[in-house]
Amino acid sequence: MSPSELAVARRYLYGGLVGSTLAQLWLLLLLLCAWRRGPRTPLKLFSFLLLGLLPWDFALGFLRERAYGFQHLAFAAWLGQWALGALLDLAAALIVVTLAYAWARRSHPWLRIYTVLALSIVFAVAIEPVFIAPLFNRFTPVRNPEIRADLQQLAARAGIPRAKILEVDASRQSAHTNAYVVGILGSQRIVVYDTLLATQTPAEIEFTVGHEIGHYVLHHLWKGVAFTLALLAAFFAILAWLFPKFSGGRSPADTATLPLTLLILMVLLFLAAPLTNGFSRWEEHQADAYGLQLSGQAAAAVSGFEREERTDLIYPDPPAWIVFWFFTHPSQQQRISFARAAMDRQR
Repeated sequence: MSPSELAVARRYLYGGLVGSTLAQLWLLLLLLCAWRRGPRTPLKLFSFLLLGLLPWDFALGFLRERAYGFQHLAFAAWLGQWALGALLDLAAALIVVTLAYAWARRSHPWLRIYTVLALSIVFAVAIEPVFIAPLFNRFTPVRNPEIRADLQQLAARAGIPRAKILEVDASRQSAHTNAYVVGILGSQRIVVYDTLLATQTPAEIEFTVGHEIGHYVLHHLWKGVAFTLALLAAFFAILAWLFPKFSGGRSPADTATLPLTLLILMVLLFLAAPLTNGFSRWEEHQADAYGLQLSGQAAAAVSGFEREERTDLIYPDPPAWIVFWFFTHPSQQQRISFARAAMDRQR
């Protein structure tokens, strides 16, 4: 990247980190206000939180993305998609809270609330790709027949000949490029953005999908779910200890204490960012290693990473503490160096 491109990427990175951190702190403030103002029904609470976060979503997800040339939606379309997502979030939250707090009125309320929440997470991961994602985008088999055939051969070499590899029309919303693997309990699929298919070479696409196949074969989604549930169990143990100190003697099964419960959990989640992001970086590094071995496209991996620096404004080498606290992937420079080492071995 040229010095001017690096400067833009640096501003994009740091602006996003500052904005997302302030949004997280704003959420904590909203929860604190909700708790201090007295009892709220779950419907009023979640509506208050969603509307309270709307200005941040608009600033970061619409205005900022449009300023950097990524946002493709007009404001009305963006707002419509935001509203749909908010309604889905609201409905899911109300269902989970209603079930959890109704069951929690019996003995061991924290265990019962945790159980409902854990089962809800597994259920959400399973149904999201089948019932939720198609509400926002169209998913089809990869349209380019040659690339589709290459990717199916790649999956067959990995031992998953019937892997579902789909193309999504992400360009209707954004210019960002990406690919991901999603789903459990039979809903597994590998999804590639049409923007990535349009900007990367066939060899680069092969490595990228090989990386996602790595997530698939190495069972990273299940490992991620297990990690999340274990971390949530630790959070609930801390919550059970802290809650009586601030609840004024109220029961955990009282929905009026829901803002306090969410406030404690969100603070713990904020403080656990290095742990959750470190786990994610570990999985991403494993997927890089698998994708390099499966595809044999180390040179294409390097060129693809370098291309992403420009297409997605990825600042390649931020300070180590930024990566430690905020990054879900290794830095771009770390990934390039790892791919270059593999390229030397493949020669």
